[in-house]
Amino acid sequence: MNSIITTDAWSYKLFEQYLNTFFRELKVDLEEHIISAQDSPLFTIYAEQPNSIYFSYTFSASNTIVYGAVQHFSTTGYHRYQRGFALQNLSENTFDSLTDPKNLVKLITDELNNLFKDKNQNKNLYSDIANSIENTKFFLENKPSLTTSKELSGFQATEQGMLYGHPFHVTSKANLGFSKEDMNKYSPELGASFQLHYFAVHSSLIEKLVSEEQPSNRIENEVLETAKERLQENLANYELMPTHPWQANFLLQHSSLKKHLDSQEIIHLGALGQTVWPTSSVRTVWLPQSNLFLKLSIDVRITSFIRNNPMDEMERAIDASKIIINHKINEQYPDLVILPELEAKTVKIPELESSFGIIYRAGLTPDVLENTRMLGGLVEENEHHEIPLLSFIQQAAPNQNLQSNDAKDFITFWWKQYVKVSLIPLVELFANKGISVEAHMQNSLMEFKNGYPHRLILRDMEGISIVPEMIEDDSSISEDSTVWFSQKDAWTFLKYYLVINHIAHLISAIARVTVIEESELWEATRLTLTQEKFTAKGQHYRDLLINSLTLPIKANMLNTLYHSGGNPIWIEVENPIYKYRGAEALCPLQPTQQANYKTLAENRVMSQLLEALIFENTFKYELSKGQIKFYISDTVFYTCAAKRHFSFKRIKLDPLSLVRSDITLGAETRPNLKMLLADLKNIIEADPVKWQNFNDELNLTYVKHAQTLSQAPAQPLRTLPYLEQEARITNAHLYHPSFKSRIGFDLKENQKYAPELSEGFPVKWVATHNSLCKLVLSETINLEQLYKQHFSEKDLQAISDQLKDNNVDFQEYILTPIHPWQWDKIIELYYQDAISNQLIIPLDIEGPTYLPQQSIRTLSNISDISALSLKLAMNLVNTSTSRVLAPHTVQNAAKMSDWLYKIVEQDHILEKHRKPVILREIAGLSVKQQIALPVQYGALACIWRESIYSYLKEGESATPVTGLMQVDIDQKPLIDEWIQEYGIEFWLEKLLTNAYLPIMHILWCHGLALESHAQNMVLIHKNGLPVKAALKDFHDGIRFSRHLLREPDLLPNLQDAPKEHAKINPNSFLETHSPNELRDFTQDALWFVNLAELAIFLNEHYDFDEIKFWTMLRTVINQHKEAHPEFAERYELFNFTDDTIDIEQLASRRFLPEIRLRVQTIPNPLSLIKEIEYE
Repeated sequence: MNSIITTDAWSYKLFEQYLNTFFRELKVDLEEHIISAQDSPLFTIYAEQPNSIYFSYTFSASNTIVYGAVQHFSTTGYHRYQRGFALQNLSENTFDSLTDPKNLVKLITDELNNLFKDKNQNKNLYSDIANSIENTKFFLENKPSLTTSKELSGFQATEQGMLYGHPFHVTSKANLGFSKEDMNKYSPELGASFQLHYFAVHSSLIEKLVSEEQPSNRIENEVLETAKERLQENLANYELMPTHPWQANFLLQHSSLKKHLDSQEIIHLGALGQTVWPTSSVRTVWLPQSNLFLKLSIDVRITSFIRNNPMDEMERAIDASKIIINHKINEQYPDLVILPELEAKTVKIPELESSFGIIYRAGLTPDVLENTRMLGGLVEENEHHEIPLLSFIQQAAPNQNLQSNDAKDFITFWWKQYVKVSLIPLVELFANKGISVEAHMQNSLMEFKNGYPHRLILRDMEGISIVPEMIEDDSSISEDSTVWFSQKDAWTFLKYYLVINHIAHLISAIARVTVIEESELWEATRLTLTQEKFTAKGQHYRDLLINSLTLPIKANMLNTLYHSGGNPIWIEVENPIYKYRGAEALCPLQPTQQANYKTLAENRVMSQLLEALIFENTFKYELSKGQIKFYISDTVFYTCAAKRHFSFKRIKLDPLSLVRSDITLGAETRPNLKMLLADLKNIIEADPVKWQNFNDELNLTYVKHAQTLSQAPAQPLRTLPYLEQEARITNAHLYHPSFKSRIGFDLKENQKYAPELSEGFPVKWVATHNSLCKLVLSETINLEQLYKQHFSEKDLQAISDQLKDNNVDFQEYILTPIHPWQWDKIIELYYQDAISNQLIIPLDIEGPTYLPQQSIRTLSNISDISALSLKLAMNLVNTSTSRVLAPHTVQNAAKMSDWLYKIVEQDHILEKHRKPVILREIAGLSVKQQIALPVQYGALACIWRESIYSYLKEGESATPVTGLMQVDIDQKPLIDEWIQEYGIEFWLEKLLTNAYLPIMHILWCHGLALESHAQNMVLIHKNGLPVKAALKDFHDGIRFSRHLLREPDLLPNLQDAPKEHAKINPNSFLETHSPNELRDFTQDALWFVNLAELAIFLNEHYDFDEIKFWTMLRTVINQHKEAHPEFAERYELFNFTDDTIDIEQLASRRFLPEIRLRVQTIPNPLSLIKEIEYE
């Protein structure tokens, strides 16, 4: 195509306004439309600007693709674009530049007409937007000469400086009624000022509402004197009504006024008094001599509404003002000033009531006015990407360069002060008084002191909503007043106007013009909300706000399309206060209340070791009358209180009762771990080297478990969000004896990187040359979208600059995350040749903050909780397994995830609400050198996994399934409140049906066996009631037999384990020909180290019968079989009620030779239930 022609400065802003509005209201996630630079026709003009992120969007109605480039991504949709846009007509396969905003509007309106063709639409939408475009152009061409933001100073300048208006309203500058001449005379955008016209109206025709007991006269003396000259002694029979000059002309031509003029009941006095100037709303004017605002009527349609003052709106405004005054709101909330409406007047002429209506509003004293600005005017960018607000931030820190990274801390500090005087007092006002204010940017003024936000000033009482049940009785307000709203509606309004329209707009505006990121300001917002002191009621609404997944947005474009402003359409967007957290938001850790944590840790290791060895029949023992006994020699034996559970006949020990008896010495001692291991060596057949390694693992497990028990969250786990529960659960594996060995970590590293103790950390980012990389992406993502999960446009620019300084091309490298421990211990040492040759380039960028999950090497993004998690290779050994990432599993990850996701998505048997969430591994990167050292195998790799937060719906929460078996810091089960609320049987039935049954169904129906042990499952619930499961970790946690797959054609091309890997880990394989192996793989994980642990836990803590537990599971299975008899053959093939199950010997594997499957055959609990019933 020909070279792209870019838009000019004024129309570029309209492109931004219309695209952002369209994308936000149609819920278009722009990140899903990111394309590679090479696929964009704009790449040639922005190639030198790597912070440009390219996108394409297809307008189906016109069969046209729009290409653009984003300079600034905004979490609330306030994106900034590069000035170049291109059009591809798919029908004609032609490209062209898109420079006229009207052409973009045509694409948008055609698309809307097509999408919503079954609904009644505003046929004039295109012309209304075109009118707004023409008016914007007119303002820009005729505005007073203001070339830089520094000249935009003073209260009037911000009121009259909004040339584009509402950034999410497609008709923000539309008006029907003003001619161009009128616009020159009356538009605030052009610095207009004028005299008001006055009518003398006979007192018998006046309708008056007042909010004060003793209203003062608001007519200035000059006007009174003129009126007195005209009316003489009759003045006492009249009241003076100020009117907008345009409206005066409109009224004088109104047929309904003529007879009143003829009878002199109404007399037009003409233009009188002081010169006033219009504020941003056009119809409201500032009376500088009176220090008052005056809200006038003008029968002109501005944006979407005729801007006159109907009686019901005036009544609402006066009623709201009465409450503000009577309840002394301004005195109770010193950080707030709410400007009440003092008086409303109109005429008792039905046809003219709305058109004559006026409202006097309290004003500001000159000293306050000097430091006060209307917020909408402070954040509108000029052509140099500057905003007037910066002058105040700069005033607060005169020595700060706001574009320098050093300024981030200061801007954050400044912003926290803003939150304290705006968001917090308004949440408190609603919580304690039920008053919801319409605090959008044009209704909000900020008083500054020394550049810092000092006091929020709010106006326009017509927009106030009050909940009658939440405020003390006010008999002065009628029960049917339009000021009363439900709590639900009033809270919705506050969240939209205050958080989305106000806070979100400010955050975006500041991030667009300074070094700080939007996410950092949202983190600061959340942190300020959680750290500041609230009243009890305020804390309730604070918590509702920060824990809401979404926030409401009024869809202005769709409301204009449907003429539905009176009953507006609302949409929901992701709540950034919920989404962006950061390490500072984590619940602090404190020393544990249990002084004997070392003893607890040692007891846990000893009991778990003995329980596993007993279960795996590694030595002989006697169990009688609740006590177990086993001999080390003829003279040395151990005893311990024990209980045989029904679940797999597992024996659980009471470690406090463990005693070592030596007959020769006549001594009974309380053994420690070292003593026990020394004795066990004498009665267990083991490879000596492997046994010693196993000993080391167990001792390290004791030391590190003790360290993790030494600290605990300050709040119970059940009150913490999922990402903190995922980290702070201390159980680890409940069967494996070396459940926390973490071989490779010293205690300082365990403190820093262990999930239970970590305070969060960034990963090490490097740029790895393409020649070393094997990257496999999901069908749902590309590399640019992957980068966007971690880096802002500013970050990408910094990375590009660094690579340019190294004389290398960004496009030839892949940005690679490395665990900081792995970087220090392995990569920096064993990859020196690649680093020296610039095949691996360490980057200066820090990136997001992460918190380890239970698996240690998988990290949750806590800067953005809905962003991808990282599973990073580590040469660490935990639960006896190396935590590197074998290359073949990394390369299979995305393919397997897409495969499983598609299978579950297309499953027509599982109810939609019960389908498990598949947390896809959407990318896998492995780095391999041509000549590799053994230590480098799988040492540099990453798998990206979806976050559970991207799947939660409003009202839903998530808890790791391991948490179901966790005792909380108050020594009650984490699930205790749920059990008390719902009853154990009802809760358990929902859990088995909604979370566990679908995993079995996937095997029966589709032939896929999932390794769904507790750590690989997340429970999604509503207030503790199970809804469904989320499943994860598929790259090496799936097995299948292709001849048993229901849809073998969907099977992707996967890499099986190479021979050298199979030698090291023969238990790692994908395919098998045995249906029993598939069943046992599922049951081993799902039943033995998951359901059985839950059954035992419920028995120990709630005395819940284990036989009842397994009977309930069998009932759930039978109900599924009865509902779907078409799978009868598959039920038999993968028979979950067979007499026996093969279970992996996790302890014996540690000290016996490695084989493909080291399993033991044990009775199936469901089979035992049948025997019990038969007997």
